[in-house]
Amino acid sequence: MSLTVALLLLTQLSSLWGLGTDELPVQLPMTSEAVLGSTALLSCTYPPEADLILYWTRLGPASERNVYTYYRGEHLASHDDPAYRGRATVPAGQPSRGDGALWLHNVTLADEGRYRCRVKSNRGMGFAETELRLIGLYRLSWLQPQPCSPSLQNVTLTCLAEGGYPLATITIHDSTGRDYGAGTLAAKDPHGLYSAAHTANVPCSPPTSYTCIVNTTFLQQNRTGTLVREEPQPAWKGWASVGIGIGIGLAVLGSGALWRQRQQEPHPSREAEPAREEALLEGTSPTCTRRRDPPHILLVLRPPSQHLTMHPSVTELCPAPSHA
Repeated sequence: MSLTVALLLLTQLSSLWGLGTDELPVQLPMTSEAVLGSTALLSCTYPPEADLILYWTRLGPASERNVYTYYRGEHLASHDDPAYRGRATVPAGQPSRGDGALWLHNVTLADEGRYRCRVKSNRGMGFAETELRLIGLYRLSWLQPQPCSPSLQNVTLTCLAEGGYPLATITIHDSTGRDYGAGTLAAKDPHGLYSAAHTANVPCSPPTSYTCIVNTTFLQQNRTGTLVREEPQPAWKGWASVGIGIGIGLAVLGSGALWRQRQQEPHPSREAEPAREEALLEGTSPTCTRRRDPPHILLVLRPPSQHLTMHPSVTELCPAPSHA
């Protein structure tokens, strides 16, 4: 950079900020926190001044980006960086009262970093900086692939923490305070959010509850759950199932015998009967045939490979008999 350009920049800065003789005390917290997708509040306080310039910037590795410029009662929106335009606001009328808090709406991971609040008045100027840290709440859940049963002494229990920020460490404790270690097995998705899991081998008895503790640098989330246990099956249920199975088997065998018997019986009258009315059943495609003698008797004819079964809805699907 040439000496001429440097002098020109210095002149422009001097015209904007002036060379006040006093340093204004500007106070900001060292860190500010906000939840992803919400509104971040970056406070900035200083002595009240009637004729004031307030300038919020985002500090980068090599330069500053304009976030919000308040010039003697007016917001200079044209000076704001496009990434913050329409998302950064300062309450109207507050800067002259000593409150230059910045409200940054719909924050994303790209907004995380250091911000500077700079104030200038006729008395002088001052600035301070804060670091914005963002929080993404994790979705916590338990995973128990195998339920506890009388034959098992231990089962695997996994705590899942998904879609959060920043990276979390997971621990599992039981109701007696026993620690089952910490886990940091994690993955990062394309949006910059983390998912982590911690697996522990826990005893099935005595019955107890377990708490999953998810820790980040400035946030802790907990979730408590109990083991899934198999309910013992009464003996009569087993015998009932066997009885039902035997009954179904006998019914199937009886249906097959009935089919074979009907196939072997001669039906001389069928050849002389007039044409029959037929309709297809949806889903099963059997042929529905209504016989005239005796009246209102319905038969379901199926291929020999299928068993004879009841179809209560067949009557409704069959067409009405012709009275011609």
